Amino acid sequence: MDTEREHAAFVYAFTAVTLDLTRASQSHCASPPSTTSTSTQISELLRQSVESQQPLSIGFRPSILRAMTSIFIQMCSMSQGHYDLGFFYLREAITMIQILGVDKTTNLSDLDITERARRQRLYWQCFIHERFMSIVYFSPVTLPPHAQFPEEDPVSLSLGVGIQQGWTQVIKTFCMLDASFISLWIGDRSQVTASWVEAKHRELDDKLWELEVSTLSELQQADLVVTRQWMRTLLWQMAMSNCLLSSHASCPSLELEMPLQLSSQLRGFLTKISQNTIRVHGSSMISKLLEIINTIADVVIHVPQATREETTCRIDDIVFMQGVVLSFHNLQVMSKNILLDKFRVIRARFSHIEVASQLAV
Repeated sequence: MDTEREHAAFVYAFTAVTLDLTRASQSHCASPPSTTSTSTQISELLRQSVESQQPLSIGFRPSILRAMTSIFIQMCSMSQGHYDLGFFYLREAITMIQILGVDKTTNLSDLDITERARRQRLYWQCFIHERFMSIVYFSPVTLPPHAQFPEEDPVSLSLGVGIQQGWTQVIKTFCMLDASFISLWIGDRSQVTASWVEAKHRELDDKLWELEVSTLSELQQADLVVTRQWMRTLLWQMAMSNCLLSSHASCPSLELEMPLQLSSQLRGFLTKISQNTIRVHGSSMISKLLEIINTIADVVIHVPQATREETTCRIDDIVFMQGVVLSFHNLQVMSKNILLDKFRVIRARFSHIEVASQLAV
């Protein structure tokens, strides 16, 4: 750090993202001074990281270390609500790996296995982050899937087989957000067809995947299960936007009340794991959970009248999800207000349902 500016920048960014994800495992009930102090520390570390870097000038050549530094800065920026800055640093990292030719298999073939695998992991990291940001912020993607998954090397093997297996499952999951999915999501949804929704539903409804994921750690399962439910929610929204939903559809993703089924499934999973296991995944996890609970709330508000018992169960699921979502320290004010507005509507509309009084206002 004393002699290499690039190394100093990396350490500052690495420390910032470590603080951010450690803070994420603390509930929203933590004292405000502690949370504010940590946010200030993270901001200061990001400033030091950016200012430590060599300015871009004629003759500049990117490095793997600098690209990863940009990823860490992006993660912290997103967590603190600086989405434009996060987008900028993600694109900076992507530009660097493209200049370095990490996307070209021929450029990797002459490297030793450790360096080749490291570059493959960096590529897939950028791929996953870009696909996520494309969905959340409706931005186009630039990276296609890499030609291969990260190879097993002495570094990854030293961490344990489970780490490599879980990482590969995350990659496979985000590969389902393929070109057609992204194009339809950010483009013309009138092109969404029932047959396409059914095909994508079959990809997401994979019993072998469920078996493989069940062998992973609780931390990995939390990421994968919530991400899979988030994708099912997105698929349902796309079907809804083109008026393809029905009360008697042959495919679950075309059923009007499908989000309520996901709500029950997700609650069943979340009750089995520690809440810290959810929060430690940071800002991407809160974005996914917000998408899910907002959709569930919309369905409860707008679907045809259900029996008192069914309505009670639905609202009870929302009350549970409320406890999970509101526990995140970095829940942005606008997102929280949108959610609370829907809770107020549910409380007023279903005032005769006792559990509705437990919704925050």
